[in-house]
Amino acid sequence: MRIRPLSLLALVTVLFAAPIARSMFAPPNKLYRDAAQKFSLKIFKEWEQVPVEAGQKIMVAKFHEPGETRRIPSEIEIYRVDVSNQGTDGPITGGDGKPPTQEQVKEYFERMMAPKDVYSAMTRSMPFSAGQKAPDKDKDGKPIESADKVPGLIYTFEVNLLADQKVTAAEAKDLTYFAVLATFKKDNVEFGIKAVGPSRDRKPLEADFKSVVKSFRCFDENAGDVESLSVLDGVKISPKRRAEIEASMIKDWKVIVSSKKNYVVIYNTQKGKNTLLAKAIAERIEKIREKVYEVQFPPAHPIEAVSIVRVCKDRSEYFAYGGPPGSAGYWNSGTEELVFYDMSPSKKIDDNTLAVLYHEAFHQYIYYSVGNVAPHSWFNEGHGDYYAGTRYSGGSVKVDPFKWRVGEVKNAIRQGPRTKNVVKDSEGKEKTTWGNTGYTPLEDLVRFTQRDYYSYPGVSYAQGWSLVYFLREIVPKNKAMNAKWGHILKTYFDVLQREVNSTGKLKRGGIDSDPTPPKPPVGPDGPGSEGGEGGKPAPGDPPTPPSDPGPGPGPGPGDGPDDPPGGDDEPEINPGFQPEQDGFAPPNALQLAVDEAFKGIDWAEFEKAWREAILKIGG
Repeated sequence: MRIRPLSLLALVTVLFAAPIARSMFAPPNKLYRDAAQKFSLKIFKEWEQVPVEAGQKIMVAKFHEPGETRRIPSEIEIYRVDVSNQGTDGPITGGDGKPPTQEQVKEYFERMMAPKDVYSAMTRSMPFSAGQKAPDKDKDGKPIESADKVPGLIYTFEVNLLADQKVTAAEAKDLTYFAVLATFKKDNVEFGIKAVGPSRDRKPLEADFKSVVKSFRCFDENAGDVESLSVLDGVKISPKRRAEIEASMIKDWKVIVSSKKNYVVIYNTQKGKNTLLAKAIAERIEKIREKVYEVQFPPAHPIEAVSIVRVCKDRSEYFAYGGPPGSAGYWNSGTEELVFYDMSPSKKIDDNTLAVLYHEAFHQYIYYSVGNVAPHSWFNEGHGDYYAGTRYSGGSVKVDPFKWRVGEVKNAIRQGPRTKNVVKDSEGKEKTTWGNTGYTPLEDLVRFTQRDYYSYPGVSYAQGWSLVYFLREIVPKNKAMNAKWGHILKTYFDVLQREVNSTGKLKRGGIDSDPTPPKPPVGPDGPGSEGGEGGKPAPGDPPTPPSDPGPGPGPGPGDGPDDPPGGDDEPEINPGFQPEQDGFAPPNALQLAVDEAFKGIDWAEFEKAWREAILKIGG
């Protein structure tokens, strides 16, 4: 279960994407039966079902209107809450005086954060503005009955997404949506139906949404059974995880397992279009792991986890699944799933699609390799972008400069270092403020927290890439530089891994209702610049290619010769999990890694060599 608060800029990004004509739908008459939960209801024939994350315990089905819209999209979500175990939020215990296991800790927090009823589950993630709130659960619902005669309540209301902002009447109208919510309780299980759409379309849609609600059956004896996936035989996943994957499968989606069974690729077939891509992913990701990741980052312990890779058919489905606005892919450490979409308009495999894969696959691998603790952002995101430049041919792997980043960092270098101002507040604590042009001095960049990194995202990511590329591709080829700086990356990784595992195989901490990183900003002045809390990771990595300009702003490129066209309209790949999330890590592990890696470095000499080398890339 996760709460996804929508930032203002992210929301406006979705609402004002390229306009696509949209017509009203035929009455809901397509019967959907859910084999996992045994309910059924009628939906719009034109609408598409979107998978629900494997292991999701609250939302159990999701449908959305086809294509993309510049307005608020219309969606229907089905929720299920077992209220029989309410009040079971006792203390964490491992039994026999032993400390609790990670799984016991996770289950504890799931109990603590679980909604008390299905109405709370449906409303608590809705983006109410200041002064707005959901209708009263007990007073505002009107009686309704399901198709199988189960009594329930229905609620209808509107939400102005910018009620607390100064906007014109026209803007307010465009940024208002209406919702139809219904709840039914059968025995100890509550079902909820949430249907939302733009208020401009309320008149034609509201009657249809209510028709959907009335068609709901809490139990449909013809719902069938979940299909067993024989392709998962022999894959080292728990019976519970296998059951979750099988229960999450929907029409037109299939599963392919990599040759060494380290990866399970779950993909929308697009009627065969994505089959070639899925097979290529299963093959290449194993090869890159074997020839690159495991060589450069030997795991602290054998990696037993099986990685999940999910490939949506297109950008529309990716966003409907849960992709953050402005993004092209993300690694979700909470569900341990890598998610992105096929960018290619044909069956031919697109290099930009694979760039997203390689970037996020690094986050996925390093999550397990270090000991479930994230390195500093320059190292973590810098390597993600480094591997995004991977080229695979005939079983060989080569890493080229990642062209989406080159122009940005060149432009920043030409502008010179950012201004830095350190002041003390009333309590004597030092606070650093930075200018908004140029590059961050490397001595500061390598110690940046996630919050620092995201406060200046476009250049930070470009610098992270350039620093890793410099240390991996340029320094080793120069004898003098290699003697002074060739050890940096290995020392950093070795120290971090040593410290994290100093008391045994430590596990990731910071578990909560949404154990993913805080939202980074989508621009230098965008929401989340203070680090954010909760929610799925938001934009922060490489932009999608010019052929797919995306729905909104990402970190804007510079004006260098290698900049990807599209400027500020390019979305981003999402970051992996970050240091702030890792409460079980030794507190000084990250600090020690930086201190030992850069011990004795002449920063002026190091930065000068980096600047000169990066400016030469691409001629």
